[in-house]
Amino acid sequence: MRTLLRCMTQVHGDAEMKVPAPVSHRYDRFSVGLHWLMAVMLLAQLVLGIWMTGLPKDAGGVRAAWFNLHKSIGMLLGMLVLVRLAWAVLRPRVIEFPLPRTQHALAIANHRLLYLLMLMAPVSGFLGSMYSGYPIRFFGMKLPQLAERWDSAKAFFSIMHEVSVYAMLVLIAAHVLAFAYHQVVLKDGLIRRMR
Repeated sequence: MRTLLRCMTQVHGDAEMKVPAPVSHRYDRFSVGLHWLMAVMLLAQLVLGIWMTGLPKDAGGVRAAWFNLHKSIGMLLGMLVLVRLAWAVLRPRVIEFPLPRTQHALAIANHRLLYLLMLMAPVSGFLGSMYSGYPIRFFGMKLPQLAERWDSAKAFFSIMHEVSVYAMLVLIAAHVLAFAYHQVVLKDGLIRRMR
């Protein structure tokens, strides 16, 4: 957990960390590309997740196909979060954007919680699926069944999955509102760091 927090801190900077000197005001192309790829995938995943739960249970293979796609995208997003955290440790440092202390603290808290939830959602979704007794497929490839059906565990992880998704929606909304505030009200060019 300490390593995860250190990686999350390095993504957004922390004056107390001993890290290499900053080399740029902008994020590198890989970081920017991964950010926007994950943003689009996450938005699609959230819409798909909410939409597919409304499908009738008697929809047969159609419902299962959408759920399998949702699980596959979720597992891929979980892997991409790990790549992002690893890259945060390896990439050149980015000069911190000058923010008032409170805004800086809120930005760091928002980003750390977002990363935590971007890991929690796919892990809890995977575990909930594993304990459902149904096979888990990753883009059509059947994964080994690691556990027997356990309804209590499935219910627990399903609730954890749902809570993490709705909490993530709140944090994403805060992230977008902060962007809009910087872009429209302050006009301070913050978005140029992620282009």
